[in-house]
Amino acid sequence: MAHRDTDPWSAAQAPRGPGVPDVALALAIVSGAAGMVGVYLDTAWHRTVGRDSFFILPHVFIYCGGLGVWAGALASVARATFGHADEFGGPVYRWGPLRLPFGFTLTALGILMILAAAPVDAWWHNTFGKDALIWSPPHLQLHCGAGIAALGLLFAAAAQHGRGALGRPWLWRAAMLAILVDLVHRGHFVLAHYTMLPHTRTPDLYPFLVALLAPFVLVAAARAIGPWAPTVACLVFLGVAWLMDVMLRIVAFERYTLTPILAVPAAALSLAFAWAGRRRERAWLAVAAGVAFALVFVGMEVGWMRWAVGRPWPPERVLAALPRVLLTAAASGWIGWVLGGFLRAAPAPAAAVATAAAAEFGSRARARAAALAALVLALAGLGATYQPQRFGPPMTLEELGLEPLGDFPYTEAIFWNVFFAAGWPSGTKIEARSEGVIDGQPVPVGPAWCAPTAAGLERALANVRFGMEVNGRPVELTAYPLVRLRLREGDSCAWLGVASRIQRASQNRFVYTIEHAALGGPTRKRVELGVTFKDP
Repeated sequence: MAHRDTDPWSAAQAPRGPGVPDVALALAIVSGAAGMVGVYLDTAWHRTVGRDSFFILPHVFIYCGGLGVWAGALASVARATFGHADEFGGPVYRWGPLRLPFGFTLTALGILMILAAAPVDAWWHNTFGKDALIWSPPHLQLHCGAGIAALGLLFAAAAQHGRGALGRPWLWRAAMLAILVDLVHRGHFVLAHYTMLPHTRTPDLYPFLVALLAPFVLVAAARAIGPWAPTVACLVFLGVAWLMDVMLRIVAFERYTLTPILAVPAAALSLAFAWAGRRRERAWLAVAAGVAFALVFVGMEVGWMRWAVGRPWPPERVLAALPRVLLTAAASGWIGWVLGGFLRAAPAPAAAVATAAAAEFGSRARARAAALAALVLALAGLGATYQPQRFGPPMTLEELGLEPLGDFPYTEAIFWNVFFAAGWPSGTKIEARSEGVIDGQPVPVGPAWCAPTAAGLERALANVRFGMEVNGRPVELTAYPLVRLRLREGDSCAWLGVASRIQRASQNRFVYTIEHAALGGPTRKRVELGVTFKDP
């Protein structure tokens, strides 16, 4: 069992110059920034290039960044274990021969969770194909681990307040803000396709997720660093998002939207803390600030959807969802108040951490109760995000509303997933899967044939014949055009330009036959594609 280390050296002051904790934090922040670049690039890569090797550049950034953070955390544990625990602010725990600085230990555990997600993610994609959302179990495991690691770094940085290189107030604030930017990024990225396809934003689940994920981080920042820390962190994140947008534009990758601009509702939260004066430490203020954040956010997005996106939210749905959103934001703000209190107590050594927490919450009993209640509320909030998809029966041809399509991004075609299936294009029977989110846009559902060059494609097309069935019913294809599109890799492809105008939540079976000329005579391929349409 782990217990608090009460050795006298735990409370000793660290040297004034940079020490291992400072270097470890610097390494972790730089590595975390590399991981953030990888996360941004990863989804853009999969939407533009597709699912290919595990060792693609975004994964290198993500996992090398994670290893860098892990190295900093493990180096800190080693430094504390080998007689230098006095360099670390905050509690240092003893577990057998090990000395475990709380923040860095939490970070190491988070990185372990990330690394454990890698093989699960590879298996998931090989089994189920491209994700419709990032909310697959391995992706959620990865982002949960990243969030835990970032919270650990936040505690590690808070614990170094007034010590070593972070004895300089501006440098300590900069380190805290850098970690907060990563936490804001995590919450923003978990919004999934809402940040990529703004027309899919719903007036219920989307604001609920923001109300759950954002206020607790921002309120904690306001309490632990200062009233305007939330706004500054969100503005820095906006700058990072803009730089990533420029990079993706340069390399011609699919891009995200820069919205939602969280700095706007964050400013409302900051104003609440700035105007509170001496009442800044009150729990009710954190609750009110969370509600203010949610109200401004919903108002901002209502206007954005109406005037910028052109898909206004129905007022009755906004009003129906608002009580749940405000209640969630209030609870999230209170959790942030608790987190901020413990961050303020973090510099205290193990022997005094309970006393420091008691000073923040009024007593040791209140501190323990607040921590337990915050944990229960956080778990309840995460549990409330689980909304299982309910599928109807497979769609009929009439429901799909098939129509000709003359041009489209080939990455949006369901047959694109076949290109990454085992056996394509040499096999005679190929099985693949595709998932898509219902976003009101036509979905290309036709098959394709490719050749290395445009001239080679034209020669091949003279001997290619397509067939298509949807849920056991054949589709007459003569009315649909061939759409010639060039892949990023250089191959030229001809897609049958047929699209589904309407989708509903369902699991469907598309079967394609492709007859083409080959040495020794004609060859017939059969492609069985499981297609799942999901609600946004």
